[in-house]
Amino acid sequence: MSNVLNITNRQSAYRLMLAALLLVSSGCASNRIALDTDFPVPLVAASSMRVAIVLTPELEGYVHSEKVRRADYSINVGAVQKRLFTRLAQGAFAAHAFTNDIAETSYDGLLVPNIAELQFATPAQTRTDYYEVWMRYRFDLYDHKAVLLGSWDLPAYGKANQANYGNDSQGLYAAALAACRDMAAMFSLNFTNAPPLKEWLSTASTPAPIANDTNQAQ
Repeated sequence: MSNVLNITNRQSAYRLMLAALLLVSSGCASNRIALDTDFPVPLVAASSMRVAIVLTPELEGYVHSEKVRRADYSINVGAVQKRLFTRLAQGAFAAHAFTNDIAETSYDGLLVPNIAELQFATPAQTRTDYYEVWMRYRFDLYDHKAVLLGSWDLPAYGKANQANYGNDSQGLYAAALAACRDMAAMFSLNFTNAPPLKEWLSTASTPAPIANDTNQAQ
């Protein structure tokens, strides 16, 4: 009888240990998403403006981290921002260059993009079929003398159906990618009509030839 009790006790202890391990492992789930892709060039009528795009360390290093229901999420969208703005500028402007500084330039103006906010949701949170990502970009607009003319906030949204993806990381990757593409599309369609950008575009001066600028984007 005592042997039977000992075996039963050991089995119970084993089940408790297994349950504890499962609980700990579920509490340490990690979802690391890092975008790594190229983007299409927008098919729009390009402005005649020549623009210097300021890529800050904050933009290129942007990572959103959040804990949701005992799981850690990290969404890195910063690493693709140069590629994104390269393609965007190729479609939207007559010429462009990248720089790290807000300073007087031989180009018509300076465009400084920032990611002001990123939010996401999983199907488990919203009880829908979609992974969703919301982003808010802020564009600071400077003339060629580095005088701030204004700012423009641009929201972006992306979603991905969970039926097409095997886990949260894959679904959120697709949704974040869709949000970046949405920003590029909305910028291309609206940048000539949005009031802050209309003023910025209208202030374009007649600068020195672009050949003098050594950091022109290819």
